Amino acid sequence: MAELVTGSKTPDPGVKSAMLKALYEVVSKAGSNMSDTSRSTVLGLANSDIEEEDYLMAIANARLLGALLKYLPPESTNGLIRKPSVLNLNAVLLESPEVVIEPFAEETVSTICQGISQKNPFISDNCVLAAGKYLLTETGPKSFETTKPLFEALASVIQPGAAIDTRRLGLVVIRTVSRLHIELIRPHLALLAPKIFASVRDLIIPIKLSAEAAFLAIFSVVDSEGVVFEKYLSSAAGMELNANTKRSMQDYFRRVALKLGAQARERKEAEGGQGGLGLGSDEVEDEREIWSVGKVDLGEDQLGE
Repeated sequence: MAELVTGSKTPDPGVKSAMLKALYEVVSKAGSNMSDTSRSTVLGLANSDIEEEDYLMAIANARLLGALLKYLPPESTNGLIRKPSVLNLNAVLLESPEVVIEPFAEETVSTICQGISQKNPFISDNCVLAAGKYLLTETGPKSFETTKPLFEALASVIQPGAAIDTRRLGLVVIRTVSRLHIELIRPHLALLAPKIFASVRDLIIPIKLSAEAAFLAIFSVVDSEGVVFEKYLSSAAGMELNANTKRSMQDYFRRVALKLGAQARERKEAEGGQGGLGLGSDEVEDEREIWSVGKVDLGEDQLGE
């Protein structure tokens, strides 16, 4: 352990990266067996200042910190959790969600929502990913009131006019949460459906495709065809829709959504239950992107992922 920590302090980026990766493997697999001294030493390393331009090292440190926190006493983690960097927040939600969500659910949600509203795309994009992690993890409260601020924040950035990649990520998160935890989405259909629909004909293809996928997912079109959509239209939320929006949404659902749903259903059946809209691996790629730290490209290895 001491050798790995010492090696991680070298100025050689190749050696440093290898040492941090090895440390991450040790901590994530055997952290419970580490001595207090070793944990303290690794914490000091993971929490050390990184040069701003050293992005990959910042990600590596965040992942190391996330893996370590579950093995530390609360008094050692409170300060780190209450004022986390956006990378640390994502890493902790990935590696040790129980440490941050259970005792600090309200603060965590507030931090994520504030980050999503930031003009800095690095912060907003990574906080959208953090929202996805929070909603997908099995840890912590997921009541309507708890998740409402997260969905409101996501709804605010998927609309036309927001930063392109932030919009796409927001739609990816909503689509994935709908697919895996539709019970979290249904109470928020009135908020989300019009915002998603506003992008299904977007001229930017990645936005259009993500919006189509999210639209199908929130209404469970692949599995339920038009059942959920018709219930939505006849609900109070559907009745409150602008007449033109409602007519346009109905027309789109009939002409496009049902056909896309049928195609996805056929593909899913042909692939033995896997696959979805677009490429057969799109759902897997969506999840991998949400669970990433630092938005590393989907094809790259991320500390042993």
